[in-house]
Amino acid sequence: MQEQPYNYESTDIVRFMFKHKWPIIIVTLIAAIAAIIVSYTITPKFKSSVILYPKTQVAISHALTTSELLDPDDHILNFGDEEATEQLIQTLYSEDIRFKIIEKYDLFNHYKIDSDGDYPMTKLHEEFTDNIKFKRTEYQAVEINVMDTDPVMAANIANEIASLLDSVLNRMQNEVAVEIFKVVENEYNLLEAEIHDLENDLTVFEGKSSDPKYISLSEQLINENKRFSDIKSKLTEARVNANQNLPRKFLVTKGYVAEKKSYPVRWLICVVSTFSAFIFAVLMMLFIERYKDLLKTK
Repeated sequence: MQEQPYNYESTDIVRFMFKHKWPIIIVTLIAAIAAIIVSYTITPKFKSSVILYPKTQVAISHALTTSELLDPDDHILNFGDEEATEQLIQTLYSEDIRFKIIEKYDLFNHYKIDSDGDYPMTKLHEEFTDNIKFKRTEYQAVEINVMDTDPVMAANIANEIASLLDSVLNRMQNEVAVEIFKVVENEYNLLEAEIHDLENDLTVFEGKSSDPKYISLSEQLINENKRFSDIKSKLTEARVNANQNLPRKFLVTKGYVAEKKSYPVRWLICVVSTFSAFIFAVLMMLFIERYKDLLKTK
């Protein structure tokens, strides 16, 4: 009696799998055992996370003014907006932070990378990128995630990265603030010298207050003193900004030492591998069956 060909509808698929149950079971069972063995050979990793919010970036000289203290939309104690969050994440990817972490925790040796081998820096940065990640949460916070085989190391690195944020951001802003201070200071010194010269010139006209040149120099001195008063205020602001060292973040959650591993998730590896092997076995048997049908047709 000739077998009825499969139409590969739902009932036919069940009939087909029942017919070829032993090859499918064997392949699936082998894959499940292999997945269990492999999952236990993977070195476990522990996860530590830090969650923080950016602060509104306001110059400290402005924060000391009365208007700033009363402005609810632009206050130094306010949370930063979406743009501030993105800037914070970009700062986390800076080379300053990366190389300080690499040096402080000796990641070459920790990640077991041969510094004399091929492409040691490339391998180190790949390990760094795989184990240390930054992302924005749905509430506009920044999350620092560190995976490591040592739970203490994971927590230390996560907290150290958060700590370095302030110093890196302050350094970048202070570099600009120092240059501005130098420019303002130079203008201040030049104007101070000009006023000193005007005062010396006026001494020549002592007792000649009606002299046109005396009147002209007096008016010029008055104007220069007004300018000097303004630039003196700017110099004070520039000096404060050049020396400011403010915290740039609100720390919500610090990194703690994990009590259990986060990777690998063994049951997930086993389930995915077993299911994939089952699908593969079914498709392979379908292909073989279809190939036999084609041969019979020919």
